[in-house]
Amino acid sequence: MRKILIFLIFLFALSSITGCATMINKKMASWMGHNVNDLIASWGPPQQTMSDGQGGQILIYSQTKQWTTPGQSTTSSTATANVYGNVYSAHGYGTGTSRTTYDPPQTYGYNAQRMFWVDSNGRIYRWAWRGL
Repeated sequence: MRKILIFLIFLFALSSITGCATMINKKMASWMGHNVNDLIASWGPPQQTMSDGQGGQILIYSQTKQWTTPGQSTTSSTATANVYGNVYSAHGYGTGTSRTTYDPPQTYGYNAQRMFWVDSNGRIYRWAWRGL
């Protein structure tokens, strides 16, 4: 049963990533043939521009994506008890201990890039991306 659950979680995650990649591909491909000024008007100025080596340029849009997991504390307790005597006169003593551990919040992230190649006439002729 556990293997099936792990497989279903993996399958769901894979389909989510595939769906996101398909959406990004469609968004990027929709700019093919457009004028670079239309792209800049829509997306704003790129973070970086470089030569494509053929008289055109490459526009690079970069974004750092981050998320933070919440901190979590876990407490475990143990107790022992000793009772002596009889039903009419019982006495007892015991000990108890607790241990709390704390995992602080963790921040994770990655860089996402969207790149457009623009020819010398200002037309977008190629695109690429990495990072969702």
